[in-house]
Amino acid sequence: MDKENISLALPNEEQFRQDIQAINRFQQVVHANMVKGQDYGVIPGTQKPTLLKPGAEKIAKLLGLADQYEILEKEENWDKPFFHYLVSCKLMSVVSGIVISEGLGECNSMESKYRWRWVFPSDVPQGMERDKLATREINTKRGRTKQYRLENEDIYSQVNTILKMSKKRALVDAALSAGRLSNVFTQDVEDLPNIEATEKSEVTRGFESPEVPVEQKPDIKDVSEATTKIDVTRVVPTRDAESINTITGLFQACHTDFKLQPKQVLAELNVRVQSEITELPADCYRRIAASRA
Repeated sequence: MDKENISLALPNEEQFRQDIQAINRFQQVVHANMVKGQDYGVIPGTQKPTLLKPGAEKIAKLLGLADQYEILEKEENWDKPFFHYLVSCKLMSVVSGIVISEGLGECNSMESKYRWRWVFPSDVPQGMERDKLATREINTKRGRTKQYRLENEDIYSQVNTILKMSKKRALVDAALSAGRLSNVFTQDVEDLPNIEATEKSEVTRGFESPEVPVEQKPDIKDVSEATTKIDVTRVVPTRDAESINTITGLFQACHTDFKLQPKQVLAELNVRVQSEITELPADCYRRIAASRA
């Protein structure tokens, strides 16, 4: 075929205008129904809000889509240890079953949030040379405090969390594509500030865990119909969220910092039982802390 005779097939101008208007209307619907701090977050230093898993689920619901997942790549080395998952999420029309969009999500145990854990000086094992450890400083009730970075020896307990994070990233990717919302939101997780490996001479100064503020706390009746009354006492959190690696640790931190019982924590997270929690414990803590900031 003669290349000179090949032309781009442009859509009908009226149809094009209608499609653009439909996209704009849907973006307005998304804005009107999203809850800041729950469905999306505003990360300091970024220009666009970050879409979170609840927001991605809400977008899929608005579009009448169902999600389906497939593990494309998996590496589970229990000796090293190293765990890696690449997951595909397909969003399909509930009515027709046609695939509308597909997203990819990847997560591995070498990411900073899984590979390392930050501890206070009193938690550094005896005999360990502190001068060879990476450090950072955080704000606490007693002022600026140094923390040390250690290898996470409990990575085995986070394998399921790593897999769920892969699924979450795939869902967010698919939802952004299905809703044509890349100009409204950015990808979850990837734009969050990471604590990368640093040498002793490169002390992280003034680090504060990214906390997503909430414009308005939703009425508990509209969220989970929980019967437990939540204490909404405003507290300025000083705990480092990244130090919370387990659900048990989440419950303990919320009880110490906010006087919340486990049932109240579940209600804050819009779930009924612990097994329904799909976010990282640190992310859960940030969300609860943000609602009280």
